Amino acid sequence: MLRKAALVTRCVTVLSRIGVVNGASRCSVAPFGYSVIQSFNYTVIQSFVYSTVRLLLVLLLAGLSGCSKEVRIDGSRGGRTVLVYMIASDLGYWFDSNIKDMMFAATAKNLNGGNLVVFYSSNKSSAELFEICEGAGGKVTRQHVRDYTDASAISPATMRQVIRDVVDMYPSASYGMILSSHGTAWLPGTDLTLRAFGEEGGRRMELSELAEGLPDGLFDFLVFDACSMAAVECVYELRNKAGRIMASPSETIRYGIPYRTVLPCLFTREASLEEAARNFYLFYRDEYSEAPFGNMTVVRTGELENLALITREIIAGYGRSTVFSPPLPDWQLLSHWAGSPTGLYDFADVMSHIASVDQYVRLSLCLNSVVTASFTTDETYCSEGSRTVRIDRFSGLSVYPLQSNLPLLNDRYMQLQWYRDVYLQ
Repeated sequence: MLRKAALVTRCVTVLSRIGVVNGASRCSVAPFGYSVIQSFNYTVIQSFVYSTVRLLLVLLLAGLSGCSKEVRIDGSRGGRTVLVYMIASDLGYWFDSNIKDMMFAATAKNLNGGNLVVFYSSNKSSAELFEICEGAGGKVTRQHVRDYTDASAISPATMRQVIRDVVDMYPSASYGMILSSHGTAWLPGTDLTLRAFGEEGGRRMELSELAEGLPDGLFDFLVFDACSMAAVECVYELRNKAGRIMASPSETIRYGIPYRTVLPCLFTREASLEEAARNFYLFYRDEYSEAPFGNMTVVRTGELENLALITREIIAGYGRSTVFSPPLPDWQLLSHWAGSPTGLYDFADVMSHIASVDQYVRLSLCLNSVVTASFTTDETYCSEGSRTVRIDRFSGLSVYPLQSNLPLLNDRYMQLQWYRDVYLQ
């Protein structure tokens, strides 16, 4: 290995002497981080020397690489990179199981020329970025990329930095992101901050912070391996962050996503989120007998503003007040976790109680464009009261109905973009 490394160094030295290497750009797959310029100005003789040495360098780097993949010296973009952003909190045991399932699924064939990169934060002072890939011998391994110290995983700045690092090191034609941790939709904690995702030392990212941490337009899709993030308020807040979002409107069992069957769906040419959602549902329906509860939704974010418009019309025509005194027992409950002052209810079911027939028809047509897939088991689990709830009506999205007996919660709700676009007339 040392002899090969020395020879690589010699090759790079030769390239630099003929004016090829000058540090102007990076080749992320080169294990020593050598920078190779992409535009060359050389004579015929230099071209011959360069081609010969370059071929030797590629062969050597391919032999040294821990992952069996094409080495792109020219910095070309290919495949899809999926970043898994994991904030462990008290889910470490289950995350270890998730990573094992990822390693089972992350064969070169399943990754389809792409990259699976994991950011794993066990606490504020300890986080690691690593790649899961198939090596030259056909064995899938975990390759350390870098450490992060004193970096809070629930900080928007940390999330942005991790995303920048991954984009820099893995130039790709397409990007997707899986966010794995605790989720609480938009509902606030005891301090009435709008907690949404992750948990670190008792604190979570607010929904606005999550939106701040995610760049606009980079990701083709977001997948939430977390509870209750398919709330209409959440996906609306994140509508500019990805073309599609896959999430559950209910509490997700701690086992989380069955990555053995879901992960390959994310690396197909167009990323089959609908098949991934179906595989999630089938796993909990047919295989996970300990807790056979699971639902999953795929949302097309480009249609969400149309949904807001028709919902705004329905709210405006409600007649009395935008603060409801709803018949909650009659509405379809989808999520209610322990300690929360309210549950979250099926979006279409809530709208059906206040919309006219014409409005509800138009709402349903719009929902068919927004929700491209939704699957649910017959029951879901609610940690409030440790109970199961039968699901008879399921649109794939949950919603919080404003309630006159929860004025402080309503005040926090008014900070959301969904409230501003739907309720303010």
